[in-house]
Amino acid sequence: MSAIDHIRFTFLFIEFYSMGKTWVYPESVTPYGIFRYIVKGRAEFCIDDKTIIVRENQIVYIPQGSRMSCKVSSETFEFYSIRFTTSVFYEGEDVLTEYYGIPRVLENEGEDIFFQEIYKWVRKDARVKKCFVRGYLDLLIGSLAMRGSKVDKDTGDFVGNTEEKALNHRAAKNNDQVDPRIYMVANYIILHPQEKYNPQKMAKMAGLSKQRFSSLFKENMGKSPMAYVREIRLTTAARALLVTHDNVIDIAYQCGYEDTNYFIREFKAAFGFTPNQYRKVASK
Repeated sequence: MSAIDHIRFTFLFIEFYSMGKTWVYPESVTPYGIFRYIVKGRAEFCIDDKTIIVRENQIVYIPQGSRMSCKVSSETFEFYSIRFTTSVFYEGEDVLTEYYGIPRVLENEGEDIFFQEIYKWVRKDARVKKCFVRGYLDLLIGSLAMRGSKVDKDTGDFVGNTEEKALNHRAAKNNDQVDPRIYMVANYIILHPQEKYNPQKMAKMAGLSKQRFSSLFKENMGKSPMAYVREIRLTTAARALLVTHDNVIDIAYQCGYEDTNYFIREFKAAFGFTPNQYRKVASK
C-alpha cells in the first residue's frame, strides 16, 4: 500500500443553510476544508482573491487555510456545508487539488446524495453513525476526484498537473510503502490521543530503537513522531468542538492536554482561532 493511501479525511461538521438575498459572509480564513452543495440560488464566492459565481446544483471546494468571503446574488440561497480536515503528510500541499485533482467548482452528478446521507446520519442516535459518516465523506471525495482528474486507461492511475506529479514523486522517494510498524503506531495514536507519548514509548511500541523509529517515522509519515501526535490531538479536539457541547477544559483533557492554557495556545497556532472562537465561527 502506498504512502498516499494513508491520507485520512476527518469529518467535523455538516449543516444545511437557507439564506436571504442580504446574506454576506465577511472575509475570513477557513481553519478547515469545506464542501458546499448549492441546493438553490446563486452567490459570489471569493476564494484567495479569485471570484467565482456559483449556482444551483454545483459543488464548491474550499481548501483549508483559504481566505474566503461570500455574498448572495439571488432572492434565496440554500446549501449544505461539510467541514473536514485532511491529514497532509507533505507540508504546504493541498492534497485534494494537487493529488486528487478536485477543482474549486464541479457540477453535481449524483454527489448530492452523499451530502444528504451525512446530514441524516449525524442526527441519528446510533452507535454506527460515525462509520456511515466517514464512509459517505470518503465516497464524496472519491466521486469528485474521479471526475476532477483524468485516469490513465492502462494503469488506472490519476494523471494530473506538475504539482500532482511532484507529490507522487515524494511518495515514491519514501519507498512508496508505509512500514507496518510505523502504521501500527500511527493508528494507535489516532485511537488513543489522550495517552502520554514520547519518542521512547512509541519506539518501544514498534520494537525499534528510538533513533531508528524516529528516522523511519519521519521517512514514512513526512513529520516527526511528536508533530504527528500534536496534529492528531488538535484534529480530534477540533471535531469535538464542533460536534459536542463539552467545555474546552474537558476537550483538552480528552485529547491529552493537562494544561488548558497550553492547549489553547497550540490550537490557535494551528487553526488561527482559540477553541471558543473556532466553535463560534462554525456556528455561522
